[in-house]
Amino acid sequence: MFKKILSIIPILFMIACGGGSSAEATVVNIGSLGSEMKFDVEEFTVEAGSKVKVIMKNNTPSDFMGAMLHNVVIFKDESAAPMIIQLAEGNGGEPYADGRILAMTPLADKQEETFIEFTAPSKPGKYLYVCTYIAHAGSMRGYMIVK
Repeated sequence: MFKKILSIIPILFMIACGGGSSAEATVVNIGSLGSEMKFDVEEFTVEAGSKVKVIMKNNTPSDFMGAMLHNVVIFKDESAAPMIIQLAEGNGGEPYADGRILAMTPLADKQEETFIEFTAPSKPGKYLYVCTYIAHAGSMRGYMIVK
């Protein structure tokens, strides 16, 4: 009996410490192109069902005149984008909680960095991402490709 308990302890220890199933997240860095309303990454690829960490860096110079906030909002369904973007723009660029959004970073001010971790969809396809700050979505957009 004592031998059985001793043989189980390492297994329990591995489970408690997260051993064996701690898949690393795929890290994707997306930044703004200086003070332009463009992302420096307009497409990235991840595996279906994988863990993903998107790090968004607002590279707008701190001495840039005026507001220049950025975020990354990834949609489950691209057809929902126009309505969600319009509502976000009416809310200072901050999207409202919506089940059609897969993931979104908070808005980042000049020289700030934000991130979001999520699980990629299990369904392969192209998933639109945009910045929802006022008037940015037309030029700040790209696609997450899920394979």
